[in-house]
Amino acid sequence: MNHPPALPFLHTSRRRMRRAALTCAGIAAALIASIAPAQSPNAQSPNIPSPHVASPQAEWRGIDRVVAFADVHGAYDELAALLRESGLVDAGGHWAAGRTHVVSLGDLLDRGADSRKVMDLLMRLQGEAAAAGGGLHVVVGNHEAMNVLGDLRYVARGEYASYVDLEPAGLRTRLRAAWEQQRGTGSGAAFDERFPPGYFGHRAALGPEGRYGRWILGLPVAIVVNDSLFMHGGPSSLLHGMSIAELNLRYRTALVDDQRLASQLEQAGLLQPGDGFRARPRLAAERLTARATATAPPPPDLQAIVKMFTQAAEHPLLSPDGPNWYRGAALCREASETDVLVPLLQQFGVARVVVGHMPTRDRRVVTRFDAHVVKLDAGMNRAAYRGRAAALSIQGSALQVRYGGEGTTTTPAAEALFVVPDDIEDAAVAAALEQGTVAVSGPRGPGELNVVVDHAGRRIPAVFLARNDAAARREVAAWRLDRFLGLGLVPATTRRQVQGQPGIVQARPATWVTQGDVQRQSLRGGGWCALEPQFQLVYAFDALLGNDARSPETLFFDADKWYAYVTGHDRAFGHGKGLPGYLKTQPPRPGAELRRRLATLDEQTLVTVLGELVDAKARRALLDRRDALLASPAATATAAAEH
Repeated sequence: MNHPPALPFLHTSRRRMRRAALTCAGIAAALIASIAPAQSPNAQSPNIPSPHVASPQAEWRGIDRVVAFADVHGAYDELAALLRESGLVDAGGHWAAGRTHVVSLGDLLDRGADSRKVMDLLMRLQGEAAAAGGGLHVVVGNHEAMNVLGDLRYVARGEYASYVDLEPAGLRTRLRAAWEQQRGTGSGAAFDERFPPGYFGHRAALGPEGRYGRWILGLPVAIVVNDSLFMHGGPSSLLHGMSIAELNLRYRTALVDDQRLASQLEQAGLLQPGDGFRARPRLAAERLTARATATAPPPPDLQAIVKMFTQAAEHPLLSPDGPNWYRGAALCREASETDVLVPLLQQFGVARVVVGHMPTRDRRVVTRFDAHVVKLDAGMNRAAYRGRAAALSIQGSALQVRYGGEGTTTTPAAEALFVVPDDIEDAAVAAALEQGTVAVSGPRGPGELNVVVDHAGRRIPAVFLARNDAAARREVAAWRLDRFLGLGLVPATTRRQVQGQPGIVQARPATWVTQGDVQRQSLRGGGWCALEPQFQLVYAFDALLGNDARSPETLFFDADKWYAYVTGHDRAFGHGKGLPGYLKTQPPRPGAELRRRLATLDEQTLVTVLGELVDAKARRALLDRRDALLASPAATATAAAEH
């Protein structure tokens, strides 16, 4: 990123690297073909009905009652109990909800042993619900997509074992013997590790012609019921301009294309056992090149397939910004993410989006963005997430949540603010810094100490910065104004004396790096929240405060999640009306939500928020800078583009 030239901030790609996953494409292709009868669409297991054919319809209006649940992850018993307790099924597990519409937010698979039982249950209930005039809808989660594409890093051994009945008798014995013959005596243990019992039945059943693979490929990635949008991850700017029907078609096509091309490359030997899932396009291209000779170039058809597979693997809808991976609505700062979310809610004609994908911090359903976002993943698989099953009921505008085994319903609360550290509520952090015991853990730099604050059983990582009274007041004023605007850029800050020196104690992430560290060590970020919108908040905040002292050492990041934070406001709140020097060549571009928040500032509000920390002349200058910021060409151009 090149903005601004005087302060070259971190450059990062929005495409995060995912850990490579072992897949056995070449062997699996041949073996799946060898057990075709077990996974034929017409060869159903005893007492298991055929999959309910998914309806192409993706929008329903005028539904009296809607119930949703998220992220089962193989927790069949918890799901079955939740459905009974919610009155959706009877004691025998059959549909009892009449015309109610029930929505699963995906991630039925992985991490738990009973995902096959979960799918069988929901397949059956889809047909029963439709016959009763209701509906049971399942949207695709990222784990369904991973399984059909061959990314098996989270498949539990118990999941594989549940598919043993789909492997012909003697198949494993023959294949294991062939493996040992090729690799030597004693290599059978490696075969068992790579291909656990049931592996080949699992791959056949989740293949494009398998019972579960066909079902998943027929599912939508997003649906609308009444005024709610349901999807696994969340809506990103990739969805701009699409209808729900178009989104579902494009997403399904992306999955099918990837599967089809991978199969062709397996048959050609260009994908082989042990290939890392994310490395497959590169490896296929390298192997194709290695086959070429001066007299025999690679066949044009294979060249075309490799190229198309590379493109398919990088399809935007399958990327971290795709609809079942994106986490902006769940994790990113509302002051910037609102500008992504609200236009998409308006585009789809809904009041809210209900998402799973991210277990909530306290394993309770919460809302964000003034209840325009509902986070429904409460960690149903207790063994994996230490959470609970939760069902969200929507009737009109009323939201109610029932938790498995608790017997009562509650209204989901608004998620508390989490800043630094991001696993403790900000209010609790602020109280700890104010009241807790400060222990010095070591020097950090001139006038700086690494400290830990102990309070109410919590240990808060922090720093002590030696400051005179005037500078300390400005640091605290920056924190207070940040919280009023709801930015979450400035860590909780309080005035304290440490080792006899006056200054401030300011919270920090457990591990963090400054922008200076990034530049010196050539680090690259990889968090879920894009850095450019975060930087725009920093630029606008500096412009508002008249902070000319921004440096690479006063911008820092959570080294794990790459949220951006700022410190160093000891020379802010001056009386000048112009932009800080580093922003003059390229002014900030505040989005619609930040402009709305800035417009709420007035003299009385500043008196209330900042109290005695900032004098009247500094307050008037701040409002003048605010007016100049909103009237700047960059800001007005952004406003025009948004409308």
